[in-house]
Amino acid sequence: MEPVMSDLGRREAIQRRFWDRVYDRFALWYDGVDWFTGNAAHRLRRRVLAHLPAPGSRVLEIGFGTGRLHVELAPRYRVAGVDLAYGMARLTARRLASRGMIPVLCVANANALPWPAATFDAVCSTFFFSAVADAGRALDEMVRVTRPGGRVLIVDAGEALDGNQVAHMLARAWETLGDYMRDERPLMAARGLAVERHDYGPWSAVHITIGTVPTRAEDWDAPALGVATSAAG
Repeated sequence: MEPVMSDLGRREAIQRRFWDRVYDRFALWYDGVDWFTGNAAHRLRRRVLAHLPAPGSRVLEIGFGTGRLHVELAPRYRVAGVDLAYGMARLTARRLASRGMIPVLCVANANALPWPAATFDAVCSTFFFSAVADAGRALDEMVRVTRPGGRVLIVDAGEALDGNQVAHMLARAWETLGDYMRDERPLMAARGLAVERHDYGPWSAVHITIGTVPTRAEDWDAPALGVATSAAG
């Protein structure tokens, strides 16, 4: 009798055998789907812009995908990007070059970011974190490359803080497709970050979690979990 695959193992298999290949080979398909839905995902993704530091700051985007957000960041910030898919990196590099911008993109795993500690003023990811199996290791890397006082920003889907059933059912559907529905607040708080979260979008099924890296060494020993919510569309 073959062993029964755990739910975690099943989701890892779906990500590795299907979504990773689709994501790499059919980059343009993602933009087509977003266009068909009235750019809904991109509008939700852009919520991160309001929480980034001042123009000219150093910003890392993890999981830049087709590059639509990245081309908005590039004129305003000293921006770099990392993604696991060569197909997405090629598409984003072309988009930046067509606008006269020099790409600073890297194909690498988020669990081992190729930058020194405290390189960036902010690290952001949008609809990426839910695809990562080892969330703790990825978040450790995001915090490591963020300077003291800088921000780690995660936009993703998941359960709504108001507990509505539509968001709950959507989260279960995304898990069936291989994603990991998480509340990033306790993960950030466990790493000493001051945390806030805002829910938004349809049925409050999308959230942005903002973690601020401590500026003093003693603050790392006293993680605090601050909670702020909103359901603005």
